Amino acid sequence: MKKISVIGTGYVGLIQAVGLAEFGFNVVGIDIDETKVKALNRGECPLYEEGLEELLKKHVNKNLTFTTSYESIKGSDVIFLCVGTPQDKDGDADLRFLFSAVEKIKETIDKDDYKVIVIKSTVPVGTNRKVKELLSGYNVDVVSNPEFLREGIAVYDFFNPERIVLGFENLENKKPIEIMNKVYNYFKEKNVPFIITNWETAELIKYASNAFLATKISFINELAKLSDIVNADIKTVSYAMGLDDRIGNKFLNAGIGYAGSCFPKDVKALIKQFENNNIEPILIRSTDKVNEEQIKWFFEKIKNYYKNLNGKVFAILGLAFKPNTDDLRESRAIKLIDLLLGSGAIVKGFDYVAKARENTINMYKLDKSKGFYGYNLYVLDDLYEAVKDADGIIITTEYNYNKEDWEKIRNLVKEKVIFDGRNILDVEKVKKLGFKYYGVGR
Repeated sequence: MKKISVIGTGYVGLIQAVGLAEFGFNVVGIDIDETKVKALNRGECPLYEEGLEELLKKHVNKNLTFTTSYESIKGSDVIFLCVGTPQDKDGDADLRFLFSAVEKIKETIDKDDYKVIVIKSTVPVGTNRKVKELLSGYNVDVVSNPEFLREGIAVYDFFNPERIVLGFENLENKKPIEIMNKVYNYFKEKNVPFIITNWETAELIKYASNAFLATKISFINELAKLSDIVNADIKTVSYAMGLDDRIGNKFLNAGIGYAGSCFPKDVKALIKQFENNNIEPILIRSTDKVNEEQIKWFFEKIKNYYKNLNGKVFAILGLAFKPNTDDLRESRAIKLIDLLLGSGAIVKGFDYVAKARENTINMYKLDKSKGFYGYNLYVLDDLYEAVKDADGIIITTEYNYNKEDWEKIRNLVKEKVIFDGRNILDVEKVKKLGFKYYGVGR
């Protein structure tokens, strides 16, 4: 195999490019952002994922290069499409970037030069078929190959997948199947399960997986509201439920809702696909509604404690949507910050990941010394500075804050109150130190 091209160098595309380079392929990453491309060719990673920058530096300018030009795809046997499919105003997946990339492929490749075009972007059912129609007359096979990476451990997930899903137009056509088996031979040798199916099934597997996990989260979060009232402990409830192997314990941690680049967008896009086919998505719509309400419910809990939030100082621990990432997309912390600022509160935010702090500063166009346009928002590099003089501590990201010095924190805060949005803390420990503790369903 001569070369592989990867179009799009976001979370999915960059990890795909670096991972394939680690397998020994010659890889070219293509992106329209010239500044990003130059940085990547210098070995500078534009996003935070554990182990990613090391692999980038290992392969860049050896068997991995980056460019803004589509000319490189002429010499590629396989072209991966890893462009963003953000949510549009109607809740559907916006496929403009995908179709734009397909048009550029059409403009660049020779009609008779055989290529395998692999769609890794999360796309609605029927998209691979549309792409093949757009490439009518070209000697190409289109493959659906959805990704299942978890941000924060995405590099690990790339090399240790639980399954490889491959969707094809015609399973009797062995050529693209054989090529994809060569691309993913590393996983074949590790006996990773391969799901070989048609386009539509592969596309739906991705949405079904994310929607089911989101539903588990919304289910336990709804139970947490009842637990709050009836004096039940949702952590014990979820633990006992998880011991039933028909249920399992993953994604049963009550909190302030799911977030990130996938679950919120994909659930809404799946709802839209139901609607487009004249089916009412009762359960999945409820999953989305519960999640949207969860952060508001948690905010009301804070509001009810203080009555008036104006002038109150809050330390927000965790800015990214989950640990070990810098991604703020749909972050519950950001939504809570906006609610607090809107009520006149002062917010001091902290995250262990420096780039998450930097992204927050950029999001709010924040001057750390002055706050944001009259709002009282500060992003601090030190957790203890963040909690200093706080009227309340709010935990929003699922880090293990038990390792921190809570005796020191007790002496720094103005009022000893904790709102644990992830049920992370050792409740007895912080209560013994004099803190009032309010979790989710406990």
